[in-house]
Amino acid sequence: MALSKGQLTRQKMINLMYLVFIAMLALNVSTEVLDGFVMINDNIQESIVVTDERNKQIYADIAASYETNRDKTQDSYNRAQSVKAKTDSIFDYLQYLKLEIAKKTDGADADINNLKSKDNLDASSEVMISPVGGQGKKLKKILDTYREAMVAQIPDESKRKIVSSTLSTEPSARAKKDHKDWITSSFDGMPSIAVLTFLSELQMNVKQAEGEVLNDLAKNIDLKDIRVNELSAFVVPQSNMVMKGVPYKANIIMAAVDTTQRPRIVINGKELPSEKNGLYEVGTGASGTYKFDGFIELMDRSGLPVRRNFSQEYTVMEPMATVAPFWMDVLYAGVQNMLTIAVPGVASQDVQATVVSGGTLTPSGKDWVAVPSPSQIGQKFIISVSAKVNGTQQFIARKELRIRSLPEPLAFIPYTDQNGAPKVFRKGVIARSILLGTQGIKASIDDGILNIPFQILSFRTMSVDAMGNVTPEMSSGANFSSRQIEQMRRMTRGTILIISGIKAKGPDGIERDLYPMEVRIN
Repeated sequence: MALSKGQLTRQKMINLMYLVFIAMLALNVSTEVLDGFVMINDNIQESIVVTDERNKQIYADIAASYETNRDKTQDSYNRAQSVKAKTDSIFDYLQYLKLEIAKKTDGADADINNLKSKDNLDASSEVMISPVGGQGKKLKKILDTYREAMVAQIPDESKRKIVSSTLSTEPSARAKKDHKDWITSSFDGMPSIAVLTFLSELQMNVKQAEGEVLNDLAKNIDLKDIRVNELSAFVVPQSNMVMKGVPYKANIIMAAVDTTQRPRIVINGKELPSEKNGLYEVGTGASGTYKFDGFIELMDRSGLPVRRNFSQEYTVMEPMATVAPFWMDVLYAGVQNMLTIAVPGVASQDVQATVVSGGTLTPSGKDWVAVPSPSQIGQKFIISVSAKVNGTQQFIARKELRIRSLPEPLAFIPYTDQNGAPKVFRKGVIARSILLGTQGIKASIDDGILNIPFQILSFRTMSVDAMGNVTPEMSSGANFSSRQIEQMRRMTRGTILIISGIKAKGPDGIERDLYPMEVRIN
């Protein structure tokens, strides 16, 4: 059976929520975000069960028609069996990948449905991208082959586009901008729970592609009457997760609808007005899990009512915003700190942020720049986030970040090796010829996270000869003075040059005394 408008809406909402969570992965992922993936994965699993049951019914209908009229249904029956074999194969392979990632995450006894180390960032890379045994290229090839096989059997252009899109292995626009292919952008450095959810989404898309092909095969042998006789009630929410203050919306439908009559829908004992066209809407004043039930009723050809019961749960979440600094969970005073501020389900242009205390905050493209005041070191940088939801500006969350002073920089001597490659000398032994070829010293923070240069204000050199005699010389900037160069030129192998009294100023405007350097002449 083809996807209804309500089911397509639900699918789009699930995909949107998944993409929002993926966009937050480069951040310091919170427990709430990881739990959000669990909730999305559970919803996807429910959709897989519903879609699989619907597909099984169509297979059964095709098989029954084949038994009664083999000449008419031979081609459709054979094609249906081929679709089933291809679908089962790729579905089982995706399940195998989920299990392998779970094992890499939690060990041999891992439970796919109850992952412990949800935030593990290495497991998916090992399984999918590892040079030895990585499954990413194989999965892409299998998906491409399956997608083309299914699309070739769907005559409707709009449905072909949907299947091509949901099973596409083309990288997203953001991934292309970052020069990443589909495999890298989907699996490299992603939390295990996010990748399991992504693979579950692929399983659901595979099942829905299977259903689209089966629907057209069923039409070829006139199974409409059989499907109408097997009516089922479905609740298709536009989203199973909504923020407080945003209405919860869901469509109540039957699997097959007679266009000459509208079904009677009763929810929690109250009949839904016919002009609602099956749209159920209820306010969400408080967070929590809510349930509703009822029945949908339609008259059959003999005039007798056909009733199907339904029951559904939905979750109302507190508004949530993510404020994540590029440099861990702290902000450094006096310098520009890049932040990503996002609200799930809300476009970036509809998100606003202001500073409650601690410094300044300004937008920079899709990101934000925070500059904490040096006078606030040790205090909190507090950000208030709001978003436009359904045309109304709404407070979302408040985030506090620690303000720290910049770490102490280290002094170094930059030079070029014999191959022309730039090098950095911090301590140890260096040839006098190389030392004389340098201009002076520099300083920076370079710990693999920050890379911030500092201005050298002054420094002192002291040469120590074999007799222990010390000769000091001064420089009033970053470059070696002429007297210091002459001092180094007189030094012989084995003598020591000590660079001390190093004063530097960072972008925060604070002057610092740096650790000395010991240089042994070779």
